[in-house]
Amino acid sequence: MTQEEAIARLSRYQSDEPTKWMVAEERIRYAKAKGWLRYSRKIAIKMAMAMKQQGLSRQDVADRMECSPQYISKLLKGEENLSLETICKLEDALNIAILQYEFA
Repeated sequence: MTQEEAIARLSRYQSDEPTKWMVAEERIRYAKAKGWLRYSRKIAIKMAMAMKQQGLSRQDVADRMECSPQYISKLLKGEENLSLETICKLEDALNIAILQYEFA
């Protein structure tokens, strides 16, 4: 069997849809290029530590933020591009400071 025949034979089994791991990898590469992923992970760590110290479950935080526990799970993975609104809700829900800022 020639190389072209082998490729043609294997192509019949190839899906037109990208695999999930490829999509996830592409998202991570994009995030790293943008730089926000590093901050998202730091926020997730701070969030998890505050939840543990305060004895809060995902449901507790979700109730305080008026969102779903599934969304809290996404935030805890550290792969979400958080809006300022979400960061403020996190700060209020967990009584922690995430953003450090100064006004002149």
